[in-house]
Amino acid sequence: MRDTDRRMIELRHKDGRVLYIAQDAWNLREAVERAASARVDLSGVQLPDADLGGVSLEDAKLVGANLARANLRRANLEEVDFTGADLTGARLDGANLERADLDRATLVGASLRGANLEESGLDGADLSRADLDGVNLEEGDLRNACLEGASLRRANLERVLLSHARAKGVVLTGTNLEKSDLQHADLSGADFSGANLERVDMRDATLAGARMVGANIERADLRRADLSDVDLRESNLERCDVDDATMDGVRLDSANVSGMRGRPAPPKPGSSGPYR
Repeated sequence: MRDTDRRMIELRHKDGRVLYIAQDAWNLREAVERAASARVDLSGVQLPDADLGGVSLEDAKLVGANLARANLRRANLEEVDFTGADLTGARLDGANLERADLDRATLVGASLRGANLEESGLDGADLSRADLDGVNLEEGDLRNACLEGASLRRANLERVLLSHARAKGVVLTGTNLEKSDLQHADLSGADFSGANLERVDMRDATLAGARMVGANIERADLRRADLSDVDLRESNLERCDVDDATMDGVRLDSANVSGMRGRPAPPKPGSSGPYR
């Protein structure tokens, strides 16, 4: 590439203000990296459809930024503040988002396969229909997040906060959720087949119609949870607490219920009973 291929690139706020001017930049990725390195506040920056693959923006401020459909594959986004940002349809596969702040961010339909989100904040984020297969979310905060229709196959969600999350139909097959908090979460129709749910707190959670075949649910707290029509065949429920849980129509064929504690809620009139 010749020096004459360098150009001036402006980074603009959604209201039209110029946030940063990169002189003699090779491309948009370089311009954004320069701005981040100079500690420029890029809140509200408009970067839809931007090709930023491999960009390094550690500790940058991108509050309310528009990065819809942007390419951020393998980017270093450690501790970046994406609060309220629009990442709809963005591609973040293999990106490092450790300790990033994504509270109230929109990631509808985004792809984060194999991304690292350890200790990241996603409180109130919208991840509906997102692809999070193989992601590392250990100790992440997804309270009040929306994960409806999202895929988290073979992901690591150990010690994750998912209380009050809306996650109908989420796919968590083969995923590790050990010691996570799912209190009051709506996981109706979710697929936990082969997942590890040891010592998970699911008090008052809604799991109606969920599939948990072959899951390890040892020592989980299921008090007052709605387990109506849940498929628990071949699962391990050893030492679970199911006190006052709704278990109408639950399937327990070949499940291990050794030491299961508590008394389930009385079956509803016309139901098939507490389990079958």
